[in-house]
Amino acid sequence: MESSQGHGDDEAKTETLAVILAAAPEASQTSRQELLEQLQQCQKQQRDVNLMLHTVTQDSRCRLCPEKWLWWMGRCYFFSVGLQENRQWNESAEFCRRHNSSLVVIEDSAEMDFIQGVMRNFSQVPFLWVGLTDAKQEGQWLWGDGRAVQHYMQVMVEWDSDHRDCADLRGGTSLFAADCEEYGPWACKKEY
Repeated sequence: MESSQGHGDDEAKTETLAVILAAAPEASQTSRQELLEQLQQCQKQQRDVNLMLHTVTQDSRCRLCPEKWLWWMGRCYFFSVGLQENRQWNESAEFCRRHNSSLVVIEDSAEMDFIQGVMRNFSQVPFLWVGLTDAKQEGQWLWGDGRAVQHYMQVMVEWDSDHRDCADLRGGTSLFAADCEEYGPWACKKEY
């Protein structure tokens, strides 16, 4: 996962450098070439560091999260895709509880980006159960921690209706109301 993310970052940095170089026509061809070489050297060093970090974190003595869980920003995440059979929303929530966690509560745009990045690695995933429901009161969407859907971010739950009481996350950071009896993958989150 890190390598594909890093590769995308490298492409973005190269594109950024190209824009900077194009905007600085007074720079000589030599200095442009030197800047490009420095950028490529930095990218190589970043890949090397990422590889070392990945290798170290695979050692069970250094693992912050349980096996098959991902660490990000001081928390551990479990993505069921490819590891567990799809489950209904309640079954997914129960799995998380049994593992001292909860269905993911998305607290900010950085966390949303992280989760979306993981989802992109699994192109066959149409959606991902998250810890958001209006089962207690129709139309009042609450995260698993009891906070309103818009407490953390300005997002809306689309397709809301009486029989759709559980939320899933889809591409493009969209949250959708869904029938809780549908089967699908999910994500858990816990403090490490």
